[in-house]
Amino acid sequence: MTIRTKLTLSVTLLFAVALGTLGLVFVRLERTQLEANAADEARIIVSTVERAARDSLVQRDDLLLLSYVKFLQRQFAALSYVDVSWVEDDRVRTNHIGPAEASASAAVRSRLVPVKAPTTPGRQIQLQIGIDDGYFQDKVDAQLARIARDLARLFGIAIIAAALFSDWFARKLTRPLAALSEVAGEIGRGKLGLRLEWQSNDEVGALVAGFNQMSQRLEELDAMKKDFVSAVTHELRSPLGAIESFLNLMAGKMVGGRPTDPAQFQTYFDRIKSNVKRLSGFINDLLDVAKIERGKMECTLRPMRLQDVASEVVQFFEAKSKEQGVALISRLDANLGAVDGDPERLRQVIVNLVSNALKFTPQGGSIWIQAEQYRDAAARWLEVSVIDSGKGMDAEDQKKLFEKFGQGKNANTRVTGPRGTGLGLFIVKSIVEAHGGKVGVKSQVGRGTQFQFSVRMS
Repeated sequence: MTIRTKLTLSVTLLFAVALGTLGLVFVRLERTQLEANAADEARIIVSTVERAARDSLVQRDDLLLLSYVKFLQRQFAALSYVDVSWVEDDRVRTNHIGPAEASASAAVRSRLVPVKAPTTPGRQIQLQIGIDDGYFQDKVDAQLARIARDLARLFGIAIIAAALFSDWFARKLTRPLAALSEVAGEIGRGKLGLRLEWQSNDEVGALVAGFNQMSQRLEELDAMKKDFVSAVTHELRSPLGAIESFLNLMAGKMVGGRPTDPAQFQTYFDRIKSNVKRLSGFINDLLDVAKIERGKMECTLRPMRLQDVASEVVQFFEAKSKEQGVALISRLDANLGAVDGDPERLRQVIVNLVSNALKFTPQGGSIWIQAEQYRDAAARWLEVSVIDSGKGMDAEDQKKLFEKFGQGKNANTRVTGPRGTGLGLFIVKSIVEAHGGKVGVKSQVGRGTQFQFSVRMS
């Protein structure tokens, strides 16, 4: 059963239950009112007969009472009979007005009403008034039956209207869901990036907006995956191809198990070593990402001198920066206090940031590492920045820098070095957050980039 059918049936059933309950309450209230009206009519009949008897006593006209009672029987169908007994001293005269069998009917209820003469205490009239409750009941039942028929007609019309409205409402509500299902099927068949146009300020609109964001994100992830596969292919093929080439060259330089040109042989060996190191770094990045995703990224925090780590990184990249014509310096104060960190992991952070800076800083540019202390609540923090005067990036690229496989447009137009895999900054962010700190970036196109991360001071 579809959601549309379920919703239509549910709303219609709910409406029917509400109308039925309302109808039952109305019928019960109407019955109470009709029964009250019948009781009032019965009291009016008794009161009228009693008043006629009093007038008869005052005027001493017995026929007046008998005539008036017969008149009342024609006016009030519920007045079944009246037994009139004139009592004067010890004499009693009785007259029955109405059908003889009326007094024996179970539906007729008798009321005894004594009426005394106002001027003659010994003279009075005893009235035995029979009211036909069955008449009132039949009258009430007939009116309730009419009301029930009218309500049934209205109920039928209302249910039909409710069913039509429910179906229209369900169709309107489920239309975007059906469209979402269709678009989701298309996405499942590989057509990523599809969008659903739907404007509404309700939960359905929020669902559609969330679905569109998901679709866009899937498209971005697919593009990242393709870029990653391309980068991985390049990162594996290039060094492996180079290693194979250099091994073939080395084999050609061997005569009798000895190299014919030791200097050239050593050059080939160094290049093989460099490519092996490149492969090892790439594999280590993949292993780090796998650890992060499994929550296995371990950082052993202890007091350490971050300025020493920064100096080691500068020395590590010294030859490359000179070859590239870029000035690389550390401006961290030698007397800077210790921080709580894992030296190897923080070294990995700074290496990644400096390596990225070198890729996008042209000849004649500069890269420097600086730090600034600040206090947050009761804790002291050190904010370390790696700043370059390179190409910079726009706000759109900055949003996806720290995501897995996330790379900006500059990755395709870098200044020097191989293209990365989009894992380095993701690893940086994970390491910094494992230290309890935060990482961020500030950049302007053509004016350079500043990456900063914070670490708690001891």
